[in-house]
This record gives sequence, C-alpha cells and structure tokens, in this order.
Amino acid sequence: MSDDKHEETSRDTLEILEKHREAGKVLQEIKQLLGDLVKPGVRCIDICEKVEAAIIERGARPAFPCNISINNVAAHYTSPVGDTLTIKDGDVVKVDFGAHIDGYIADTAVTFCFNPDLLSLKEAADEALKSALKLIAPGVETNTVGGEIEKIIKEYGFRPVRELSGHLLSQYVLHGGKVIPNISLPHGAKIEEGEVYAVETFASTGSGSVSEAPYAYIFSIQPVLAPIRLREARRIVRFVEGEYKTLPFAERWLAKQFSRGRLRLALRELASKGILRQYKVLSDRKGSYVAQAEETVIVSDDGCEVIT
Repeated sequence: MSDDKHEETSRDTLEILEKHREAGKVLQEIKQLLGDLVKPGVRCIDICEKVEAAIIERGARPAFPCNISINNVAAHYTSPVGDTLTIKDGDVVKVDFGAHIDGYIADTAVTFCFNPDLLSLKEAADEALKSALKLIAPGVETNTVGGEIEKIIKEYGFRPVRELSGHLLSQYVLHGGKVIPNISLPHGAKIEEGEVYAVETFASTGSGSVSEAPYAYIFSIQPVLAPIRLREARRIVRFVEGEYKTLPFAERWLAKQFSRGRLRLALRELASKGILRQYKVLSDRKGSYVAQAEETVIVSDDGCEVIT
C-alpha cells in the first residue's frame, strides 16, 4: 500500500471512530437524565419516547428503539402504541438504548433497582462488566472475556444469561460477526485493535436462560427477495430502507406514518416472508429477575476506550 493510500485509510478510520465517539457522548449525556425519568409510577412509553427524542435533539439518531425490560424480561421490550405498562415499586428495570451518527453506533444499558433486596443483582452485572472491560485488548479471545463475566456473576450467587452477549458494531450493523459471551466457551474470536464493541452483561436470579415470547415490537429489514402482495407493505419497506436502513425500528415509530390496522397486516406479511426480522421479547422464568449493564468500547493498542 502506498503512503498516500495508507494515510487516506488511517484518516477514514479516525473519522469513523470519531463518529462512534460522538454517538457515545450523546448517550453519556442522556444517562445523566435517566435518574429523573425512571421511577415508580412512570409509564414505559414516556421513557422510551423521551430517550429517543433526546437522542435526536442532540444531533444523532436512535440506533434501535429504547428497550425497557422489567424483572424477568431480559431484552427486546419497547413500548407498543398505547402502552400502559408502568414501573412499580420492587421492579428491576433495564433501560437499553443506542445512538448513531451516519450509521456508526454507540450502545449502553443501565439497571434501576427499586427492590432493596436485589441491589446485589445489579452490582453483579455492573462488576462483571467492569472486569470484562479490564480484559479487553488486541489479541484477547472473546471467550476469555466471557469466562470472566461468568465467574464474577456466579461469585455473587447469580447466573449469567447464556443466550445474550456483547457484540461487534459496524456501520448500520448492530450485531456484527463477533460476540462477547456472558459465559465461558471452548472457543472464541480474537479481539482486534480499532474494533468497536458493545459489551453487555446479564445477571439473573432465574435459570440463566431466556425464551422468546410469541410477540415482537421491534423489527429490522432483511436482504430477502420475495414478492410482496400488499401495497402498504411495499410502502413500509421503502420507508424503512430510507429511514433506518438495516437498523432495528419500532412498530410504534411506523404508527406515526401508516394507519395502524393496515400496518399490522403489512408487518405480518413481511414477517411471514422473512423480509422482516422480529426481535421477540426475551424473558427468564416467571418470578425471576434480570439485571443488565452495558458500555461501548473502542479497542486501542493496549486496552480499550469506553465511549459511553
């Protein structure tokens, strides 16, 4: 590679990483506001919409719908249209949200515990994340990080959620090809300098395994070629490709653009043909509680830079 070409590539990489950092700064600012937003008596839909609006007000775009997962619900719950779900005393509430600048993403999550008997559950997720971040550096295997996460969570007397993991971030791709598991695995992938990861930990009082609900409120477009019968469904595909590209979006977002009755029929057709991926709500067993912690990092030459 010529010096000029190398310099151009380096400049492009620096610009890309700076966009991740800008998105991360937006999330840092919003995290400071969450303590006043997330309280017993507050409706989840109000938190979702305020977080998403705050991202846009700061010059970024939501990388995915704000997730508010309560108690045994671990991931993928965002408010549907007209949601009446309200935070209660005793709840363990995970707020997971992301922003992007030109498709370059930052992703973070915070747990709010309104049950004093479960504060150690939140601490387990937080401490596992801190330990994981200390390990991340070029050449480290992702399964090594997963083993550390599992060890810390089990030391607290809880179980890591094995199906959920941290993930590589790239332009308009929320879940890249490499994952950082919550458990020890026999094999992993090498972490490389310049990569950007969302590192997230999940600690559970339950089985440490999640199952899918029969419903989803979050979707993304998939590169599937199939005939689309409904005109409204074709309109939705064009709209989503223009607005969100391959990033996840909420049914709630589309309800502002399309009539609700037709929207449901159109989403059903698109999902049945594999054109829409459904992010079904994920939960551990009933009566259990899950805590989550997440930060986004840029892998540096000797460790990582936390940008959220």
